[in-house]
Amino acid sequence: MPLATLRPLLLSALLVWAGGVTTVRAAPVDEIRALLASALVDPPDEQALARLAGLDATGRAPAVQAGAPDAFDAALRAIDRHARYFAADAYRSPLLGAAESSGIGARLLAQGDAVLLDVYQGGPADRAGIPDGARLLEVDGRALGGRAVQEVAVLLRGEVDSRVRIAFADGDGRRRTVTLERARFTPLEVELVEAGALPVLRIRDFVGSITRTAALATVAHLGRGHSEGAPPALVIDLRAAPGGDLYEAFDLAAAFLPQGALLGTLRSRSAPPREVRAPGGPKLDMPLALLIGPDTASAAEVFAGTLQAHGRAVLIGGHSFGKCSSQTDARLSDGSVLRFTNLEVLLPDGQSCSGRGLSPDVEVDATTLVRLPDLLRLARVRLGTEGPRPAGGG
Repeated sequence: MPLATLRPLLLSALLVWAGGVTTVRAAPVDEIRALLASALVDPPDEQALARLAGLDATGRAPAVQAGAPDAFDAALRAIDRHARYFAADAYRSPLLGAAESSGIGARLLAQGDAVLLDVYQGGPADRAGIPDGARLLEVDGRALGGRAVQEVAVLLRGEVDSRVRIAFADGDGRRRTVTLERARFTPLEVELVEAGALPVLRIRDFVGSITRTAALATVAHLGRGHSEGAPPALVIDLRAAPGGDLYEAFDLAAAFLPQGALLGTLRSRSAPPREVRAPGGPKLDMPLALLIGPDTASAAEVFAGTLQAHGRAVLIGGHSFGKCSSQTDARLSDGSVLRFTNLEVLLPDGQSCSGRGLSPDVEVDATTLVRLPDLLRLARVRLGTEGPRPAGGG
Protein backbone atom coordinates (compact mmCIF):
# COMPACT_ATOMS: atom_id res chain seq x y z
CA MET A 1 0.00 0.00 0.00
CA PRO A 2 1.49 3.33 -0.99
CA LEU A 3 2.84 5.49 1.84
CA ALA A 4 1.85 8.78 0.15
CA THR A 5 1.35 10.43 -3.21
CA LEU A 6 4.13 12.99 -3.57
CA ARG A 7 4.65 13.33 -7.32
CA PRO A 8 8.14 13.41 -8.85
CA LEU A 9 10.34 16.38 -9.53
CA LEU A 10 11.77 14.99 -12.73
CA LEU A 11 15.06 16.07 -14.24
CA SER A 12 14.55 15.04 -17.85
CA ALA A 13 17.52 13.85 -19.88
CA LEU A 14 15.78 13.24 -23.21
CA LEU A 15 17.05 14.34 -26.59
CA VAL A 16 14.14 16.65 -27.31
CA TRP A 17 13.29 19.42 -29.72
CA ALA A 18 13.16 22.80 -27.99
CA GLY A 19 11.72 25.52 -30.16
CA GLY A 20 11.88 29.25 -29.53
CA VAL A 21 13.25 31.30 -26.63
CA THR A 22 11.43 31.89 -23.35
CA THR A 23 11.80 35.15 -21.46
CA VAL A 24 11.47 35.12 -17.69
CA ARG A 25 9.52 38.09 -16.37
CA ALA A 26 10.71 39.98 -13.33
CA ALA A 27 10.74 37.79 -10.24
CA PRO A 28 9.07 38.99 -6.98
CA VAL A 29 12.21 38.89 -4.87
CA ASP A 30 10.61 39.98 -1.59
CA GLU A 31 8.18 37.06 -1.73
CA ILE A 32 11.00 34.67 -2.58
CA ARG A 33 13.10 35.92 0.32
CA ALA A 34 10.23 35.55 2.78
CA LEU A 35 9.45 32.05 1.55
CA LEU A 36 13.04 30.86 1.81
CA ALA A 37 13.48 32.46 5.24
CA SER A 38 10.44 30.65 6.65
CA ALA A 39 10.24 27.32 4.81
CA LEU A 40 13.70 26.29 3.54
CA VAL A 41 14.71 23.06 5.29
CA ASP A 42 17.65 24.84 6.95
CA PRO A 43 17.59 28.56 7.86
CA PRO A 44 19.28 30.46 5.02
CA ASP A 45 22.29 32.68 5.45
CA GLU A 46 21.17 36.27 6.10
CA GLN A 47 23.91 37.73 3.92
CA ALA A 48 22.86 35.49 1.03
CA LEU A 49 19.27 36.68 1.45
CA ALA A 50 20.48 40.29 1.47
CA ARG A 51 22.40 39.72 -1.79
CA LEU A 52 19.22 38.37 -3.35
CA ALA A 53 17.30 41.47 -2.21
CA GLY A 54 20.00 43.74 -3.57
CA LEU A 55 19.39 42.67 -7.15
CA ASP A 56 16.75 45.31 -7.61
CA ALA A 57 15.76 48.30 -5.48
CA THR A 58 12.07 47.68 -6.23
CA GLY A 59 12.25 44.12 -4.90
CA ARG A 60 11.99 42.55 -8.32
CA ALA A 61 14.77 40.91 -10.30
CA PRO A 62 15.40 42.18 -13.83
CA ALA A 63 13.95 40.12 -16.66
CA VAL A 64 16.41 37.55 -17.99
CA GLN A 65 16.48 35.04 -20.79
CA ALA A 66 15.56 31.55 -19.61
CA GLY A 67 18.58 29.36 -19.07
CA ALA A 68 21.07 32.21 -19.44
CA PRO A 69 23.55 32.84 -16.60
CA ASP A 70 22.40 35.77 -14.49
CA ALA A 71 22.93 37.29 -11.06
CA PHE A 72 19.46 36.30 -9.85
CA ASP A 73 19.97 32.62 -10.60
CA ALA A 74 23.42 32.63 -9.01
CA ALA A 75 22.16 34.38 -5.86
CA LEU A 76 19.22 31.99 -5.57
CA ARG A 77 21.39 28.89 -5.89
CA ALA A 78 23.86 30.29 -3.36
CA ILE A 79 21.00 30.00 -0.85
CA ASP A 80 19.65 26.64 -2.06
CA ARG A 81 21.67 24.73 -4.65
CA HIS A 82 18.53 22.95 -5.89
CA ALA A 83 16.29 26.02 -6.08
CA ARG A 84 14.85 27.04 -9.40
CA TYR A 85 12.62 29.90 -10.51
CA PHE A 86 9.99 29.50 -13.26
CA ALA A 87 8.08 32.27 -14.99
CA ALA A 88 4.35 31.58 -15.10
CA ASP A 89 4.42 30.76 -18.82
CA ALA A 90 7.49 28.50 -18.51
CA TYR A 91 6.31 26.28 -15.66
CA ARG A 92 5.17 22.67 -16.04
CA SER A 93 3.80 21.03 -12.90
CA PRO A 94 5.58 17.82 -11.84
CA LEU A 95 2.09 16.44 -11.10
CA LEU A 96 1.77 15.99 -14.86
CA GLY A 97 4.61 13.44 -14.83
CA ALA A 98 7.10 13.01 -17.63
CA ALA A 99 6.31 15.00 -20.73
CA GLU A 100 5.90 13.26 -24.05
CA SER A 101 9.06 14.09 -25.99
CA SER A 102 10.39 13.89 -29.50
CA GLY A 103 13.83 12.66 -30.42
CA ILE A 104 15.81 9.50 -31.11
CA GLY A 105 14.98 7.95 -27.74
CA ALA A 106 18.38 7.93 -26.08
CA ARG A 107 20.37 9.73 -23.43
CA LEU A 108 23.95 10.81 -24.08
CA LEU A 109 26.72 9.69 -21.74
CA ALA A 110 30.24 11.11 -21.75
CA GLN A 111 33.13 8.67 -21.37
CA GLY A 112 36.38 10.54 -21.81
CA ASP A 113 36.30 11.85 -25.38
CA ALA A 114 33.61 9.34 -26.39
CA VAL A 115 29.85 9.88 -26.44
CA LEU A 116 27.77 6.79 -25.63
CA LEU A 117 24.07 6.12 -26.12
CA ASP A 118 21.82 5.01 -23.26
CA VAL A 119 18.89 3.67 -25.31
CA TYR A 120 15.27 3.96 -24.12
CA GLN A 121 13.00 1.02 -24.79
CA GLY A 122 10.34 1.76 -27.40
CA GLY A 123 12.10 4.78 -28.91
CA PRO A 124 13.48 5.11 -32.46
CA ALA A 125 17.01 4.04 -31.46
CA ASP A 126 15.71 0.92 -29.74
CA ARG A 127 13.53 -0.03 -32.71
CA ALA A 128 16.57 0.35 -34.99
CA GLY A 129 18.48 -2.17 -32.89
CA ILE A 130 21.05 0.23 -31.47
CA PRO A 131 22.47 -1.43 -28.35
CA ASP A 132 22.97 0.21 -24.96
CA GLY A 133 26.44 1.68 -24.64
CA ALA A 134 26.95 2.11 -28.38
CA ARG A 135 29.61 4.71 -29.17
CA LEU A 136 28.28 7.53 -31.32
CA LEU A 137 30.68 8.32 -34.17
CA GLU A 138 28.86 10.63 -36.60
CA VAL A 139 25.63 12.62 -36.89
CA ASP A 140 24.54 13.41 -40.45
CA GLY A 141 28.10 12.90 -41.64
CA ARG A 142 29.66 15.13 -38.99
CA ALA A 143 32.42 13.40 -37.05
CA LEU A 144 32.06 13.81 -33.29
CA GLY A 145 35.69 13.70 -32.22
CA GLY A 146 36.30 16.29 -29.51
CA ARG A 147 32.70 17.53 -29.37
CA ALA A 148 31.08 18.04 -25.96
CA VAL A 149 27.93 16.11 -25.10
CA GLN A 150 25.83 19.30 -25.21
CA GLU A 151 27.04 20.04 -28.73
CA VAL A 152 26.23 16.49 -29.86
CA ALA A 153 22.74 16.81 -28.36
CA VAL A 154 22.10 19.89 -30.51
CA LEU A 155 23.02 17.91 -33.64
CA LEU A 156 20.57 15.15 -32.71
CA ARG A 157 17.61 17.39 -31.96
CA GLY A 158 14.98 18.10 -34.56
CA GLU A 159 11.30 18.26 -35.36
CA VAL A 160 8.99 15.25 -35.17
CA ASP A 161 9.17 13.00 -38.28
CA SER A 162 12.44 14.57 -39.40
CA ARG A 163 15.33 12.20 -40.08
CA VAL A 164 18.84 11.97 -38.75
CA ARG A 165 21.60 9.63 -39.93
CA ILE A 166 23.99 8.38 -37.28
CA ALA A 167 27.04 6.14 -37.30
CA PHE A 168 27.97 4.20 -34.18
CA ALA A 169 30.20 1.39 -32.95
CA ASP A 170 28.64 -1.50 -31.02
CA GLY A 171 30.18 -3.29 -28.05
CA ASP A 172 32.44 -5.33 -30.32
CA GLY A 173 33.67 -2.23 -32.15
CA ARG A 174 31.72 -2.93 -35.35
CA ARG A 175 30.68 0.24 -37.18
CA ARG A 176 27.05 0.62 -38.25
CA THR A 177 25.10 3.43 -39.88
CA VAL A 178 21.33 3.89 -39.53
CA THR A 179 18.79 6.55 -40.39
CA LEU A 180 16.33 7.32 -37.61
CA GLU A 181 13.04 9.16 -37.80
CA ARG A 182 12.53 11.38 -34.78
CA ALA A 183 9.28 10.55 -33.03
CA ARG A 184 7.18 11.44 -30.01
CA PHE A 185 7.44 8.97 -27.15
CA THR A 186 7.11 8.69 -23.39
CA PRO A 187 9.94 6.75 -21.70
CA LEU A 188 8.99 3.86 -19.44
CA GLU A 189 9.69 4.30 -15.74
CA VAL A 190 10.64 0.61 -15.43
CA GLU A 191 12.28 -1.44 -18.20
CA LEU A 192 13.07 -5.16 -18.24
CA VAL A 193 16.54 -5.03 -19.76
CA GLU A 194 17.56 -8.68 -19.43
CA ALA A 195 15.49 -11.69 -18.40
CA GLY A 196 18.16 -14.37 -18.12
CA ALA A 197 19.36 -16.16 -15.00
CA LEU A 198 20.03 -12.75 -13.45
CA PRO A 199 17.18 -10.46 -14.57
CA VAL A 200 17.72 -6.71 -14.70
CA LEU A 201 15.09 -4.05 -14.06
CA ARG A 202 16.08 -0.54 -15.10
CA ILE A 203 14.30 2.18 -13.13
CA ARG A 204 14.53 5.58 -14.77
CA ASP A 205 12.13 7.43 -12.49
CA PHE A 206 10.12 6.92 -9.32
CA VAL A 207 6.56 7.94 -10.23
CA GLY A 208 3.85 7.90 -7.58
CA SER A 209 1.56 4.82 -7.75
CA ILE A 210 3.34 3.58 -10.89
CA THR A 211 6.97 2.55 -10.37
CA ARG A 212 6.45 0.16 -7.44
CA THR A 213 3.50 -1.51 -9.15
CA ALA A 214 5.37 -1.87 -12.44
CA ALA A 215 8.50 -3.24 -10.75
CA LEU A 216 6.62 -5.80 -8.63
CA ALA A 217 4.48 -6.88 -11.59
CA THR A 218 7.65 -7.47 -13.62
CA VAL A 219 9.21 -9.49 -10.78
CA ALA A 220 6.02 -11.57 -10.52
CA HIS A 221 6.12 -12.19 -14.28
CA LEU A 222 9.75 -13.30 -14.04
CA GLY A 223 8.87 -15.61 -11.15
CA ARG A 224 6.33 -17.64 -13.09
CA GLY A 225 9.10 -19.86 -14.35
CA HIS A 226 10.41 -20.58 -10.84
CA SER A 227 8.93 -22.90 -8.24
CA GLU A 228 9.23 -20.27 -5.48
CA GLY A 229 7.30 -17.69 -7.53
CA ALA A 230 10.22 -15.26 -7.81
CA PRO A 231 13.55 -15.15 -9.67
CA PRO A 232 16.49 -16.54 -7.64
CA ALA A 233 18.25 -13.15 -7.72
CA LEU A 234 17.56 -9.68 -9.09
CA VAL A 235 19.49 -6.64 -10.33
CA ILE A 236 17.93 -3.16 -10.33
CA ASP A 237 19.71 -0.63 -12.53
CA LEU A 238 19.54 2.90 -11.08
CA ARG A 239 22.38 4.43 -13.10
CA ALA A 240 19.96 6.62 -15.08
CA ALA A 241 17.53 7.39 -12.23
CA PRO A 242 17.69 11.09 -11.26
CA GLY A 243 14.98 10.77 -8.62
CA GLY A 244 11.23 11.27 -8.55
CA ASP A 245 8.60 10.54 -5.92
CA LEU A 246 10.23 10.06 -2.52
CA TYR A 247 7.36 8.02 -1.10
CA GLU A 248 7.30 5.75 -4.13
CA ALA A 249 10.98 5.00 -3.44
CA PHE A 250 10.12 4.22 0.18
CA ASP A 251 7.26 1.99 -0.98
CA LEU A 252 9.50 -0.06 -3.24
CA ALA A 253 12.25 -0.35 -0.61
CA ALA A 254 9.63 -1.60 1.86
CA ALA A 255 8.85 -4.51 -0.47
CA PHE A 256 12.34 -5.88 0.31
CA LEU A 257 12.37 -5.22 4.06
CA PRO A 258 10.45 -6.68 7.03
CA GLN A 259 7.52 -4.91 8.62
CA GLY A 260 8.64 -2.13 10.93
CA ALA A 261 12.08 -1.64 9.33
CA LEU A 262 13.15 2.01 9.39
CA LEU A 263 13.14 3.39 5.85
CA GLY A 264 14.24 6.91 6.66
CA THR A 265 13.60 10.00 8.76
CA LEU A 266 12.12 13.17 7.28
CA ARG A 267 13.48 16.48 8.54
CA SER A 268 11.85 19.85 7.81
CA ARG A 269 11.36 23.33 9.32
CA SER A 270 7.61 22.90 9.74
CA ALA A 271 7.45 19.75 11.89
CA PRO A 272 9.51 17.52 14.20
CA PRO A 273 11.53 14.73 12.54
CA ARG A 274 9.25 11.93 11.34
CA GLU A 275 10.26 8.30 10.91
CA VAL A 276 8.97 6.30 7.95
CA ARG A 277 8.77 2.54 8.51
CA ALA A 278 7.96 -0.43 6.28
CA PRO A 279 4.36 -1.62 6.36
CA GLY A 280 3.39 -5.29 6.39
CA GLY A 281 2.42 -7.39 3.41
CA PRO A 282 4.21 -9.78 1.04
CA LYS A 283 7.98 -9.35 0.88
CA LEU A 284 10.66 -10.18 -1.69
CA ASP A 285 13.65 -12.04 -0.23
CA MET A 286 15.79 -12.89 -3.26
CA PRO A 287 19.42 -11.65 -3.31
CA LEU A 288 19.49 -8.13 -4.69
CA ALA A 289 22.10 -5.93 -6.40
CA LEU A 290 21.66 -2.26 -7.27
CA LEU A 291 23.68 -0.55 -10.00
CA ILE A 292 24.41 3.10 -9.17
CA GLY A 293 26.49 5.95 -10.57
CA PRO A 294 26.88 9.74 -10.67
CA ASP A 295 23.39 10.20 -12.15
CA THR A 296 21.69 8.21 -9.36
CA ALA A 297 20.09 10.96 -7.28
CA SER A 298 17.36 12.03 -4.89
CA ALA A 299 14.61 9.40 -4.46
CA ALA A 300 16.77 6.81 -6.23
CA GLU A 301 19.58 7.47 -3.74
CA VAL A 302 17.16 7.14 -0.83
CA PHE A 303 15.94 3.79 -2.21
CA ALA A 304 19.50 2.50 -2.64
CA GLY A 305 20.78 3.96 0.63
CA THR A 306 17.92 2.47 2.63
CA LEU A 307 18.53 -1.04 1.32
CA GLN A 308 22.31 -0.69 1.70
CA ALA A 309 21.95 0.48 5.32
CA HIS A 310 19.95 -2.66 6.14
CA GLY A 311 22.43 -4.94 4.37
CA ARG A 312 19.60 -5.97 2.05
CA ALA A 313 21.29 -5.09 -1.24
CA VAL A 314 24.83 -4.87 -2.59
CA LEU A 315 25.60 -1.64 -4.44
CA ILE A 316 27.77 -1.90 -7.56
CA GLY A 317 29.08 0.97 -9.68
CA GLY A 318 30.23 4.49 -8.86
CA HIS A 319 29.51 7.10 -6.21
CA SER A 320 26.00 8.53 -6.49
CA PHE A 321 25.09 12.19 -6.98
CA GLY A 322 24.58 13.22 -3.34
CA LYS A 323 21.04 14.62 -2.95
CA CYS A 324 18.93 13.08 -0.18
CA SER A 325 16.43 15.92 -0.24
CA SER A 326 13.07 16.79 -1.70
CA GLN A 327 11.81 20.00 -3.28
CA THR A 328 8.40 21.65 -3.35
CA ASP A 329 6.89 24.15 -5.79
CA ALA A 330 5.34 27.35 -4.43
CA ARG A 331 3.15 29.59 -6.59
CA LEU A 332 3.96 33.30 -6.22
CA SER A 333 1.58 36.26 -6.50
CA ASP A 334 2.38 36.95 -10.16
CA GLY A 335 1.81 33.32 -11.18
CA SER A 336 5.50 32.42 -11.28
CA VAL A 337 6.81 29.46 -9.27
CA LEU A 338 9.72 28.93 -6.90
CA ARG A 339 11.04 25.40 -6.43
CA PHE A 340 13.06 25.03 -3.23
CA THR A 341 14.28 22.37 -0.78
CA ASN A 342 11.76 21.81 2.00
CA LEU A 343 12.70 18.30 3.16
CA GLU A 344 15.89 16.41 4.02
CA VAL A 345 15.94 12.62 4.28
CA LEU A 346 18.10 10.88 6.84
CA LEU A 347 18.89 7.28 5.92
CA PRO A 348 18.40 4.47 8.48
CA ASP A 349 21.94 5.07 9.79
CA GLY A 350 20.91 8.62 10.73
CA GLN A 351 22.98 10.27 7.98
CA SER A 352 21.97 12.17 4.86
CA CYS A 353 23.61 11.43 1.53
CA SER A 354 23.40 15.09 0.49
CA GLY A 355 26.76 16.48 -0.53
CA ARG A 356 28.54 13.13 -0.22
CA GLY A 357 26.55 10.52 -2.17
CA LEU A 358 26.50 6.78 -1.60
CA SER A 359 29.66 4.69 -1.71
CA PRO A 360 29.16 1.44 -3.64
CA ASP A 361 30.11 -1.87 -2.04
CA VAL A 362 31.81 -2.78 -5.32
CA GLU A 363 33.33 0.27 -7.00
CA VAL A 364 34.21 0.24 -10.71
CA ASP A 365 35.97 2.61 -13.08
CA ALA A 366 34.17 4.88 -15.54
CA THR A 367 34.64 2.46 -18.43
CA THR A 368 33.10 -0.48 -16.59
CA LEU A 369 30.27 1.68 -15.24
CA VAL A 370 28.65 2.00 -18.69
CA ARG A 371 29.08 -1.70 -19.59
CA LEU A 372 26.11 -3.67 -18.31
CA PRO A 373 27.62 -7.12 -19.11
CA ASP A 374 30.69 -6.29 -17.00
CA LEU A 375 28.50 -5.09 -14.13
CA LEU A 376 26.42 -8.26 -14.32
CA ARG A 377 29.52 -10.40 -14.07
CA LEU A 378 30.36 -8.61 -10.83
CA ALA A 379 26.80 -9.03 -9.62
CA ARG A 380 26.90 -12.78 -10.31
CA VAL A 381 29.99 -13.08 -8.14
CA ARG A 382 28.29 -11.26 -5.27
CA LEU A 383 24.84 -12.80 -5.76
CA GLY A 384 25.79 -16.35 -6.76
CA THR A 385 22.79 -18.54 -6.05
CA GLU A 386 25.04 -20.87 -4.04
CA GLY A 387 26.19 -17.99 -1.78
CA PRO A 388 24.46 -16.59 1.31
CA ARG A 389 21.58 -14.18 0.90
CA PRO A 390 21.90 -10.63 2.23
CA ALA A 391 20.49 -10.02 5.70
CA GLY A 392 16.86 -8.94 5.89
CA GLY A 393 17.48 -5.89 8.06
CA GLY A 394 15.24 -4.71 10.84
